[in-house]
Amino acid sequence: MPNNKSRRMRILFLLLLLANCAFFAWDRYLRAPVNAAEHIQKVQMAPEKIRLINKPSASAAAGKAATAAACMEWGAFSGAAVARADAVIAELALPAEQVKRVLADASGYWVFIPPLKSRAEAEKAGKALKEFGVTDYSVVLDQNQRRHAISLGLFRTDEAAQTFLKALQKKGVTDAVAEKRDNFLKEVVFFIREPSESTVAKLAAMRATLPASEVRAVPCPSG
Repeated sequence: MPNNKSRRMRILFLLLLLANCAFFAWDRYLRAPVNAAEHIQKVQMAPEKIRLINKPSASAAAGKAATAAACMEWGAFSGAAVARADAVIAELALPAEQVKRVLADASGYWVFIPPLKSRAEAEKAGKALKEFGVTDYSVVLDQNQRRHAISLGLFRTDEAAQTFLKALQKKGVTDAVAEKRDNFLKEVVFFIREPSESTVAKLAAMRATLPASEVRAVPCPSG
């Protein structure tokens, strides 16, 4: 017959077993879920405990910011159109460090009226263009095989050149042609760094005076 001590040990064991079973049931089925809002609030109260893993260095962050800079490219301009484009940029009154003026060899598609016999004939043809509402043109005076041709615009793509050519034809200019040219003329292109909405709107309005130009978003040039 078991003594009192053995009986007490068995009772204690059973009580511990029941307690463990009860805790398991409470933890598994009855305990309320953690309140996410309360957890977030606790984290917010101790922001010093939050750490960034693999935090980028200052130089890497600066490099990323530099590559992320965007520019609005406007151009290309040649001949008499350069002075008019310069005047438009001046009217924007932007800080000097925000505008970059680039002079480069013109490569792309050229819309023009083939060379005439003399400068006088070219100037006469220019006056006729004005009657058709075309004011953005220049007479080629360089000593080359295109001397006395009338330049109407330079474009980076054939599609843009053909679109412009069709617009000229609708106005009545039927003798203009489009031709691919490499390093034929010097052209000026403007890059405006991170332009504001007002700057974009102003340039869009002023661009009407230079319809042969193109505007597009590009990464800012280095240097």
